Amino acid sequence: MSALVDLVARGTVVPRHSPWPRSLVDVEAWKEAIAALAAGDLTLLGLWGEVAAVHMALTQGSAVAILSLPCPEGVYPSVGRTHPPALRLERAIRDLYGLVPEGLPDTRPWLDHGNWEKSFPPGAGSATLEHLPYAFLPVEGESLHQIAVGPVHAGIIEPGHFRLTANGETVVRLEQRLGYTHKGIEALMTGATLDKAAKLAGRVSGDSTVAYAWAFAMAVESAVQLQVPTRAIWLRALMAELERLANHLGDIGAICNDAAFTLLHAHFGALRERVLRASDVAFGHRLMRDRVVPGGVSTELGPAGLAAIIAVVGEIRRQMPRLVETYENTASLQDRTVGTGLPCRPWSSSTAPAAISAARPAEVSMPVGSSNTRRMSAWSSRCRCWQKATSTHVCGFASGKSSRASP
Repeated sequence: MSALVDLVARGTVVPRHSPWPRSLVDVEAWKEAIAALAAGDLTLLGLWGEVAAVHMALTQGSAVAILSLPCPEGVYPSVGRTHPPALRLERAIRDLYGLVPEGLPDTRPWLDHGNWEKSFPPGAGSATLEHLPYAFLPVEGESLHQIAVGPVHAGIIEPGHFRLTANGETVVRLEQRLGYTHKGIEALMTGATLDKAAKLAGRVSGDSTVAYAWAFAMAVESAVQLQVPTRAIWLRALMAELERLANHLGDIGAICNDAAFTLLHAHFGALRERVLRASDVAFGHRLMRDRVVPGGVSTELGPAGLAAIIAVVGEIRRQMPRLVETYENTASLQDRTVGTGLPCRPWSSSTAPAAISAARPAEVSMPVGSSNTRRMSAWSSRCRCWQKATSTHVCGFASGKSSRASP
């Protein structure tokens, strides 16, 4: 018996919970789950709260389950204390519901910027949040300077503040602060009609409306055991591929722009725009908002839309090799991208201040040009995979192999 299956069996299984089992557990089982996460035996899929309870979605192999821990006293053992990916999730739970994760090493607010009329629902917990100036993590050393970016952003992505501490072009620390446009969607969904809730789900993040709407639709369909027509599943997949392709084209261009190479930024931006225009022709909206709904889709793909998608995929395939070649033959761009974010050997104490010796690299631990360090090339190759996946969906429709069941 796997650790996850054992933890579920030890609790009280909630009946009619679909598609994965949910179990009410005690504190000891919760702590065992935390230990298994820290040891790498389980994987954390999600951590969220509600009034007087926290929930943790876990996976092990092919098994997925949810553990729920009642918190009548407003406290629970911190997951982030030994499993750092849970830190921000627990800070958000504390902001929204006042539930205190015991042992949480970072108690700064995450979503609450001190502008809310109340910090959390009445009776949700006993935490007292002090709205002091946000304490960014300190970095000390010689010749360091800070660069503040955001939260105002010219694109459609969510705003964020990024505090970079650098020594020349070497970034010693990058710390983000988000939550500037927290919309309270969970509270808005409470008691909402299915139609309104679906619209809210599609507005969690503007450039990922298909992904969020599809996730919500699947949750509803699993709960009521609704079978979705095959045609609708294919249309959802096609929309998701278009959304992902547009976003990653934009991201690759933005990375080039961050490295001060605006030429590729312009070219990738133009390709992203063409994908958005094709999406508009195919599904009636550039971002395909409100096109994925519980039970299926709210639109159909006609001949003009099919032709637009085929055309933009062909355009991307024609241009991508030239753009990749431009990147690979621009040494100044590669100097700023190759090796970024990879494990590095730290400076020795004789060449760097002790406070930053563990954070600043002396050299990349892999040779420049290796498959692991050519990050932009890898992303470009991934774009080719997305193009192939998109065209596969398109070819399926064109050949009539997809089911014509009504959405």
